[in-house]
Amino acid sequence: MKNNNATEMTMTAHYPIIGKSKAVDNVRKLIAKFARTRNDIVIIGEDGVGKGAIAKNIHYQNSNGETDLPFVSVNLSVIDDKEMEAVLFGFERGAERLPYTSKRGIFEIANGGTVLIEELEEASFRNQMKIMTLLNERTTRRIGGTKSAPVDIRLVITLKDELKNLFERRKIIPELYEKLVEFEVISIPPLRERAEDIPLLVKYFVGEISRELGLGDIVIDINAIDVLVRQTWRENIRELKAVVDKSVLFSQGGRFTLPPELVDEKTEVVKMINNIVAGQEFILDRSLDMIERGIIERALDRFGLNQSKAAQFLGMTEQTLRYKLRRLGIASSHQRV
Repeated sequence: MKNNNATEMTMTAHYPIIGKSKAVDNVRKLIAKFARTRNDIVIIGEDGVGKGAIAKNIHYQNSNGETDLPFVSVNLSVIDDKEMEAVLFGFERGAERLPYTSKRGIFEIANGGTVLIEELEEASFRNQMKIMTLLNERTTRRIGGTKSAPVDIRLVITLKDELKNLFERRKIIPELYEKLVEFEVISIPPLRERAEDIPLLVKYFVGEISRELGLGDIVIDINAIDVLVRQTWRENIRELKAVVDKSVLFSQGGRFTLPPELVDEKTEVVKMINNIVAGQEFILDRSLDMIERGIIERALDRFGLNQSKAAQFLGMTEQTLRYKLRRLGIASSHQRV
């Protein structure tokens, strides 16, 4: 392979940014640029596009790989808003409605390093005001405390939508919006808009899980890649990785095998023809079963799972259809009369 990995993933090995699209190349350039500064950053993108990996790349490149510089993250969408203030700022011993102990908040813990706040738009206006105060004063005070302590942190904030859109939808308070527009910005489009990145991501994830499970090399069929490229990936890289992991577990004989729900009869016909033209081996019976299963399921769906009508449409008896349902392992949801 040519030594062009710089166009495929970032240098931070544990949090690679993989792809060859213009969008990913631009993200790499911005990571390298912002890693040389201590500027605060907003990262914008849908769930699963890799916003956390981008933040970690910036932090660890900035710290020259030093692991003793703190990196602390919190996802506001999974924290009750009443608990959020305590998580962010900590609390003093005996503070009202809190445990009879003292605890540091993440801003205090991350002093000297980076705080990643994911999905800031999920915070209440009250907590947004407190975050804005932190940005203005660069100090933090625990709940129930009387003293403010200075903090030196880089703040990285992730949003699911453009800042202006969130502000117009009243998800971000005006005062905080005015602060956030001064941040550096990294936007990354969804995976469906950069399909050229999918083959590289698949190759990376297959290698990752294969090494983890000790499976050795796995051959990735170009037809499987074609199927994956055509998916919409609503949860982006996170969803793709889950499918790849499942496919590796399905694999037999060192060949990458897609889970049944992603393979239809059209895909299997194309795969058969391509394999014949290329002189590659394939299991004819398994391919024919997959094609037949897809045809029968579509016929049943067309006739509202009425087996009598589906059998007549397919030119077979109901008894033959029921036999095929059992033999092909067609889901029970397709077996109602």
